[in-house]
Amino acid sequence: MTRSLTSLAVLVLALSASACGSGPRALVVGEDSCRYCRMTIDDPRFGAMVLTARGRLETFDSIECLAGYVSSLASTSTPRAIWVADVENPSRWLDVAHARFLYGGAMHSPMGRRLAALDSAAEVDAVRHRLGGELMSWPQVLTLVKNQAVPTAAPAPSAPSATTLQ
Repeated sequence: MTRSLTSLAVLVLALSASACGSGPRALVVGEDSCRYCRMTIDDPRFGAMVLTARGRLETFDSIECLAGYVSSLASTSTPRAIWVADVENPSRWLDVAHARFLYGGAMHSPMGRRLAALDSAAEVDAVRHRLGGELMSWPQVLTLVKNQAVPTAAPAPSAPSATTLQ
């Protein structure tokens, strides 16, 4: 009987720990807001999440907001994990260390910096062929955002919406 109770207690603890969530979750469009700029998330293709050092899951509406947030953290507050949505498949979360970033071109991201994350070289090539842009790594994205102020609101579109990622 004692062994059964011990096994049950271990199972309950394991389930409780997994329920707290240590990984990314789907962004809720129109409800989740960006931790950095406070805008409501309206396009999950450019979304991001951070699992903070304290275990809190923070959401972001764009890669530039994510980079601004991460750059502003003290070295003692290093996040446990950082993920970005794959622009071609927003339900797929990528660890920033392994993601490929596309900057510029004809795409329009929520904050206007024109940054998107992709999983594979084939995706990068396809999107670059379609929209243009420059390939970047996560450290390069951090440097870009650190050297340029992150916009506080999305700029008015300068091109028809047909040029956005479809």
